[in-house]
Amino acid sequence: MELAAQLIQQGHLCEAQLTLAERIQKQKGGNLLDIVVDLGFVDAKLAYDVVAQQSQTTRVHIATLRVDPRVAALIPYETSMRLKALALEVNQTTLKVAFANPLDLLAIDTVAQLTDMVVEVCVAPEKEIIAYLDEHFSSGHGVEESIDRAMAENVDHSKSWNSVDHTALDIQQADEVEAPVIQLVSKVISNAVRSGASDIHFEPDERVMRIRARVDGTLRQDVLIPKAMQSSVITRIKILADLDVAENRLPQDGRATLKYHHRTINLRVSALPTAFGENVVIRILDPESHIQDFKDMGMLEDTESELLHMAAQPNGVLILTGPTGSGKSTTLYALLKQISNLETSVFTLEDPIEHRMSLVRQTQINEEIGLTFSRGLRSLLRQDPDVILVGETRDQETAQLMIRAALTGHLVFTTLHTNDSAGAIPRLIDMGIEPFLLPASLIGVGAQRLVKKLCPQCSKIVEQPSPYRGFLARHAPEHADSPFWAAEGCEGCGMSGYRGRLGIFELMAINDAFHTAILRKEPSQMIQKIAVDNKMRTMFEDGLIKCSHGRTSLEELFKAIKTNDVH
Repeated sequence: MELAAQLIQQGHLCEAQLTLAERIQKQKGGNLLDIVVDLGFVDAKLAYDVVAQQSQTTRVHIATLRVDPRVAALIPYETSMRLKALALEVNQTTLKVAFANPLDLLAIDTVAQLTDMVVEVCVAPEKEIIAYLDEHFSSGHGVEESIDRAMAENVDHSKSWNSVDHTALDIQQADEVEAPVIQLVSKVISNAVRSGASDIHFEPDERVMRIRARVDGTLRQDVLIPKAMQSSVITRIKILADLDVAENRLPQDGRATLKYHHRTINLRVSALPTAFGENVVIRILDPESHIQDFKDMGMLEDTESELLHMAAQPNGVLILTGPTGSGKSTTLYALLKQISNLETSVFTLEDPIEHRMSLVRQTQINEEIGLTFSRGLRSLLRQDPDVILVGETRDQETAQLMIRAALTGHLVFTTLHTNDSAGAIPRLIDMGIEPFLLPASLIGVGAQRLVKKLCPQCSKIVEQPSPYRGFLARHAPEHADSPFWAAEGCEGCGMSGYRGRLGIFELMAINDAFHTAILRKEPSQMIQKIAVDNKMRTMFEDGLIKCSHGRTSLEELFKAIKTNDVH
């Protein structure tokens, strides 16, 4: 069965979408699967899973593998890029190779003849293959070499940069641009994107400029830049973000769009004056990145089932709570991915749009021109929506419109900044929502945090650390004798003991048991007690399960869940 037919049979693609993709293929050429993915009809991860199933091969995630560069070099760089193939491991006379297209018999035969080995075929996304090859074999200048070249030239290029058309600049082609500082900034950004960083910090100090990247929620030092280059680096970033290069006394905010491996990367840039110069932070947003599944996020099956049950209701409000950076948007995107289809009208109001989704009408909030959440929501209600995602409920008007939308037959998802699920109800009342409206409109409230995942290659079972033993005996006796894992550190995780992050969750389903407490405006502690009495699993309990399964450590759990009486 052809891949397209298989996608249609499994309900991932419809005939109209396939017809459009085939029409584009006739006009422009290219691979039909890539066209379907680029159009947003099918998720890339799903598409490659189907490819693996059709070709009877295995699907690999290169980012999670420890690929020896010496093995990868068995296939020359130019050949690997042309064939979209990466050698992964050698086992005597067999070479395991990841192909973007495992059905390309000519590519497989070329690798076999070139290496004189039996080829074991597996599947990996083309972007993962190219990213690895560029990281390890690209002949472009590195960050350190760019610094050396800029210092050697000792020239201020900022005047010429103003004439450079930097719109959607391809940061992988930065070596073609003459100014070494341009190469330096581009390399820093491309390295951060490749490592999965969420933010880049350019921090001026008395004698140096420090560059740090936030990966898996932790800042890691990337490189130190000589103080003499600070002004040039900041100027380059300002020009990219269309900021005023002459203004260094006031804070400025801007944005930029860059190309990385044929996909668009959005940057949010913030410049703040400090004692030693302007501090610049770049937030990295990848609208085309893969939207995680609930399983990838670490959500347990019963929590996922309850969440999907809430999202299947015809109307009501579902709220996710947590601090900034706790993964609320990621969870909501995963939820939209599950429920969006050709029979449902889905709209979002976001600031910013972090992922682009097929079948979802997404609107970027722009308060500078008056497009606020409340104004956008008021207009959106005239667009005949079934499901509405409001990125954040910030004010009374937005909250009231959201409740009104739920009461008039719409399903609304939104986020609030509270510490736990129970805190959302008092917060809504404080924002001016009448208590009697909440039991009729609220479906449920969730809370979440992100914790670092233990590296599967080096984590080890340990006895319970003494600071936590007494606390678990008092508050979670069922886990008092459970084995737990701890971080060790290896080359695969950069000696940190952790690789990636996962969520810990709680989900509070609103039912008649909450009615009286809400009308009486009871504090969050009473709401929490009712939820626990109704069998809600708290974030802490959810985290303990993941600790006992070796997915994270007790240290990470107690960092995420503030507890005063650990000792």
